[in-house]
Amino acid sequence: MSRPVIAILASGEGTTAEAFIRASAQNQIEPVVGLIIASNAKAGILQRVVNLNKEYDLDITAIHIGKKTHPPTAAETVGPGQQTQAEEAAILELLQAGNFDGIVLMGYAKKVGPQLVHTFGWQPNYTSPHQAMMLNTHPGLLPDTKGLFGVHVQEHVLANSLPHGGQTLHIVAEDYDEGPVVIEHKVAVMSDDTADSLFDRVRDTEKSYLPQDVAQFIADRKRKRRTL
Repeated sequence: MSRPVIAILASGEGTTAEAFIRASAQNQIEPVVGLIIASNAKAGILQRVVNLNKEYDLDITAIHIGKKTHPPTAAETVGPGQQTQAEEAAILELLQAGNFDGIVLMGYAKKVGPQLVHTFGWQPNYTSPHQAMMLNTHPGLLPDTKGLFGVHVQEHVLANSLPHGGQTLHIVAEDYDEGPVVIEHKVAVMSDDTADSLFDRVRDTEKSYLPQDVAQFIADRKRKRRTL
C-alpha cells in the first residue's frame, strides 16, 4: 500500500519542515513529503530540500511561488502578507494536480487565499475538522495568540503573564488562526524566560510533536471520512 503524501507551504528556513522530512525518511511516520512551495525565493527551505533529497535519496519537488513569480494585475490591490490572485491560482493548480492527502503550512508567512481555503480548508457548514485537509502549525495557544506570528507570540505571552506558551495544530480558515484546533502542546513559562528562550522551547516542541500529529490527523481523516 502506498504511503500518504503531503505538500508543505513555507516561507523561511524550514527547520520544522526538515524535522518532518527526516521523521518520514527514517520511517518514524507514514506520510511522505511530495512538494514544498516556498513564498520567498531566498527561503532556506529550498536548499534544505536539495540537501535532504541527496541525503535520503528522495525526490521532493521544491518550488518558489510568490509575488515576484506571479505578480498582481494592474487593477489588483495586494496588501502585506497577501497572495496575488495569480499566485493563489498557481498554488491551487499544483495542489489539485498532486492529489495530496494533506497540506500543511509550516512557517508560511502569507494569508492563504479564499479559493485555497474553499478547496482545502475549513468551511462554515463543516461539522468535523476531518472534512478539511489544510493544516497550520502555530507557535502559540489559541485563541490567546490569534493573529500573531513568530517571536511576537512569545512576547505576548510574557507581556500578559500567561502561564503557558505552546504549539497548536489547527485547520486553516479564511481568517488568521480561526479554524478548529486539532491538537495543542503547552510549554510552561519559566521565571527567567525571554521571548527568545520561550520561542526556542516552543519550536523544539513543534519539531518533536508535529510529524506524529500530522500523521495521526491524516490517518484519522482517512478513517472518519468514510462516515462523514
